[in-house]
Amino acid sequence: MSHPDYRMNLRPLGTPRGVSTVAGPHDIGASPGDKKSKNKSTRGKKKSIFETYMFKEDVSEGLKRGTLIQGVLRINPKKFHEAFIPSPDGDRDIFIDGVVARNRALNGDLVVVKLLPEEQWKVVKPENNDKETEAAYESDIPEELCGHHLLQQSLKSYNDSPDVIIEAQFDGSDSEDGHGITQNVLVDGVKKLSVCVSEKGREDGDAPVTRDETTCISQDTRALPEKSLQRSAKVVYILEKKHSRAATGFLKLLADKNSELFKKYALFSPSDHRVPRIYVPLKDCPQDFVARPKDYANTLFICRIVDWKEDCSFALGQLAKSLGQAGEIEPETEGILTEYGVDFSDFSSEVLECLPQGLPWTIPPEEFNKRRDLRKDCIFTIDPSTARDLDDALSCKPLADGNFEVGVHIADVSYFVPEGSDLDKVAAERATSVYLVQKVVPMLPRLLCEELCSLNPMSDKLTFSVIWTLTPEGKILDEWFGRTIICSCTKLSYEHAQSMIESPTEKIPAKELPPISPEHSSEEVHQANADKDGTAHLQASHSPSAEDAEAQPSTEERPPETRPSRAVYWKQSLKEQATQLQI
Repeated sequence: MSHPDYRMNLRPLGTPRGVSTVAGPHDIGASPGDKKSKNKSTRGKKKSIFETYMFKEDVSEGLKRGTLIQGVLRINPKKFHEAFIPSPDGDRDIFIDGVVARNRALNGDLVVVKLLPEEQWKVVKPENNDKETEAAYESDIPEELCGHHLLQQSLKSYNDSPDVIIEAQFDGSDSEDGHGITQNVLVDGVKKLSVCVSEKGREDGDAPVTRDETTCISQDTRALPEKSLQRSAKVVYILEKKHSRAATGFLKLLADKNSELFKKYALFSPSDHRVPRIYVPLKDCPQDFVARPKDYANTLFICRIVDWKEDCSFALGQLAKSLGQAGEIEPETEGILTEYGVDFSDFSSEVLECLPQGLPWTIPPEEFNKRRDLRKDCIFTIDPSTARDLDDALSCKPLADGNFEVGVHIADVSYFVPEGSDLDKVAAERATSVYLVQKVVPMLPRLLCEELCSLNPMSDKLTFSVIWTLTPEGKILDEWFGRTIICSCTKLSYEHAQSMIESPTEKIPAKELPPISPEHSSEEVHQANADKDGTAHLQASHSPSAEDAEAQPSTEERPPETRPSRAVYWKQSLKEQATQLQI
């Protein structure tokens, strides 16, 4: 990566990368990290760590002119100083180097960035197989890179830089409460960063750096191949704060017990290093925290960021609640849900009052006049054996002309969710059900999901259906979709359906099957699942393309537990087509 033409590109000392030094009135909007500077020449003024955000009007104009770019910020969880936004032209992601360049934006925020001068772009080490673009999209850039943006990885002073101070990567012995100290660190850090760096990022800052092992930080990037450069930028505005500004972590006392801050604030260290450390008022902490801090060393807390000033390394926050002991499933789960903004609270009485109160609920007579009645058809559900919210059902019957009538029937939830109701509003806010390993956070009340809309066997239900007429080869001859009423004849598991498909001639003993409606026989259900000239051809018509087949191992090569179930694949294929037709 070395080049005979070297240039020294020195910034004014004390200026963080990509950030101009801005002085503001002392104590105006001061945060708890503020301290009077010991330097008399700067008394009454405070140097900003972060740039002031641009005015909204200027941002709009810049986006129109193309001088600014917007995108969703992604912070590398393993290398938290690296962040990216997608490039509008679909090329390699735009690189944002360090916390200062992120300008207080958090992971997931919709941000506006301004490109840095080309000489400040990230230099990517070329790969023989030209995979640097893929590496950038993976947000896992190799550490053996050139460029003055990556110097922090190779110098011991990185542990003293404002990036690491903000990101909480020092231990309790480091200073955590001195804003004046931060300014001195910036000056010292930039002095060190303005010379040379080892070509390979050193983790051991005490190791000697020889001339042969180093390369100057500021190369003439114009002489480098275009693919060696990754456009770099800094955040100038946050369009939308998508991040919840909540984090789980641990409390500890400030290091300097003689400081004024020690009497007012504790330090919150988030478990996610992409979130800054946060000052929290002691009044939010447990009453005995100052006297017995070790008692809370393993206690998880939730903290919310309420402010983050331009001239403060740390954010200011409020302690929301104590979750419990770290490592226990429930506290950890609650912390994850809170961090990601998942509403897992109980549904309010106002929401529940939107649902029918008298159970069992029966379909109103007028609905039979508005819907197609399919209750006599052989319709069944296929779900995991433990499922309680049966939201779709299938049907397949041979026709006299040798073709097949195949139906997909989806529970008509919209009937129970009037537009603009409290139930509609909370469902829109939750947007989806969240499935965890040990629990589900539902989008809608369980009464609706597991009773009113669940397509339980031998119970009349409101549905929205898609019905195709297919040839034995799977060609669609006709289609219909609309509101219907069905009565599922049985609840099959995936294992039942798979067995019927793989052994169409073998009859499953009645004791191994779930209850089946008296109007339909087990043979009828078996035929609908495993008709050799119907579902098998339908399965083949929706099988992966040749290109997809080449990209993955054959079924025989895969471990049994990873082989796709034909029953599952058939069901999903039908649902996807039904969704496309409905749209």
